[in-house]
Amino acid sequence: MRICHSFIVLPLALAVSYSTPPSSAMADTSLIEVARQTHEEAERYQQALVDLLLLPSSGLTHKDKLKRAHKASDLLDRVTSRYQYLDRFYVDEHQEQQRELDSISSTRDDDAFGEFYARLGRIREYHDRYPGALPDSFNIDFTSLESAAGSSSIDHHAESSSAAAASAGYTDAAGLDFIDRMFSGEEMAGRFLDLYLHHEAYLNLKGAKRISYLGYIDDFDKLVGPSSNIPNHTKKTDGYRTYLVELRKYLDGFLRKTQPLANVDAISAEALERFEVDWEQGQVEGWEQQGAEVFGGANSQAKAKAAEAQGEGIWCAACRRFYSKQTVYDAHLKSPKHLKAAARLAQSDSPAGEPSNRSQNEAEKIKLRIRSKAIAREELVIRTLATHLAAIRADTKSNVERKAALTDRERQAEASAAEEELNRMSALNPTSGLDSVSTADAMDEDADDETGRVYNPLKLPIGWDGRPIPFWLYKLHGLRNEFKCEICSDQIYHGRKNFEKHFTESRHAFGMRALGLPNTVQFRDVTTIADALALADKLRKRGKEEQTGGMDAQEVEDEAGNAYTKKTYDLLKRQGLI
Repeated sequence: MRICHSFIVLPLALAVSYSTPPSSAMADTSLIEVARQTHEEAERYQQALVDLLLLPSSGLTHKDKLKRAHKASDLLDRVTSRYQYLDRFYVDEHQEQQRELDSISSTRDDDAFGEFYARLGRIREYHDRYPGALPDSFNIDFTSLESAAGSSSIDHHAESSSAAAASAGYTDAAGLDFIDRMFSGEEMAGRFLDLYLHHEAYLNLKGAKRISYLGYIDDFDKLVGPSSNIPNHTKKTDGYRTYLVELRKYLDGFLRKTQPLANVDAISAEALERFEVDWEQGQVEGWEQQGAEVFGGANSQAKAKAAEAQGEGIWCAACRRFYSKQTVYDAHLKSPKHLKAAARLAQSDSPAGEPSNRSQNEAEKIKLRIRSKAIAREELVIRTLATHLAAIRADTKSNVERKAALTDRERQAEASAAEEELNRMSALNPTSGLDSVSTADAMDEDADDETGRVYNPLKLPIGWDGRPIPFWLYKLHGLRNEFKCEICSDQIYHGRKNFEKHFTESRHAFGMRALGLPNTVQFRDVTTIADALALADKLRKRGKEEQTGGMDAQEVEDEAGNAYTKKTYDLLKRQGLI
């Protein structure tokens, strides 16, 4: 799409390129003409969005689909911004339309076209000053926001526009396009979560149960209830609040980057609206007492006793914390801090306390309630976002388990393959990829790239980046060797490693259950139904022989040194032959 027409440069048009030099004459264009041009821009962006969404998606890799989604999200943002401008224009709070109509209207009958000729003269003066100026070209260009590609932190308002608009496929000097720079290497273009830093922050929380990274992937959203690994006294620390904020920001940003067409703001707003209602009714899970169960208070004594019964620790109502052992609890009773806290507690519980102390206690309770509400709000948002990342979460766990099972040689092979792929991309993109390109040609090239299939004449497996793996890696893993399993409905597995791994997977276990056989280690490497049934019959007979032949398994000798089974020896001895 390449349309040429002449209009002024609007501050609203963030990602549209213009070739006309600025001048004061062009700034005098009618506001009505500006509104018409804005309508035209919105319609052209809508048409570009329709053309983008109608492109066939068959054969596209995960990375290409994500690029297309970011482009569509950016076009939606541009259409929205145009209509927001038009909405303000038609509301006309500052009476700009009326002033425009007054300026083009003439009060003199003999000079009805005075304003028209004045504006025409300014336009002619502009073209006399720039005789070689070309008409402004309306280009749908994504490169103007490329500078936001390296930003790891995504602003709340710029998330769906700046991060998405630069994802048109341009690459930098290192051969990395916008999607590669948007995600970390562990995230692999949005396929997996990268929670290593948050897992480390969790382990640094005082009192938190130490779990592995795999366990953290399963339990990072289990913040309340019996399944929570974080005790109540840990939630009172500032480190826990910081941990929640950083985790929520990461999940929110990751969801925006991987699902650019999803309304993440609506997801969070719905959760927060439900939270406000539940908080007032005392129905927020884990915060039914609105913080009293965490920060202490009269309502928390019953829960403190229950926690002591479960072995969580010994509760001190004055210090509002648990102590792990009785000796530690007894030792702290003589500390000045405990004595002061106990005095304040006794003074607050006294019905004849001073009004100033009562007001101070009430202010402290309000402060703790506000703090508790902020923590509970962060926990709820994290749980809500985690539900929308369930599939990626499961893939992340599988990927971590796969990496843990790799040998050192296989890890080096993967690193070498990634480096080779990066060098290949750098060779194909020697420049920064930000040279001026015609929008029509660029969109046609993008369409060709998106609709074209990946060249794979050797039928190599597809890697995580959507491209065939190198042939040397294909030979290294022995993927040319095929293993057929009749129990898995004649499924063919490529490579010895995949073949051995499939014995513990659900497909093989289902086939064994269909045959009425247990999927135990004795049946490992058995792939035919006949062999499996024969082995099961053999194991069954051997089990019966071991049960009935326990006596035959024992051997004894007579005085002459002759060996007999225990059963034969007893029989001969009863007959008096020995």
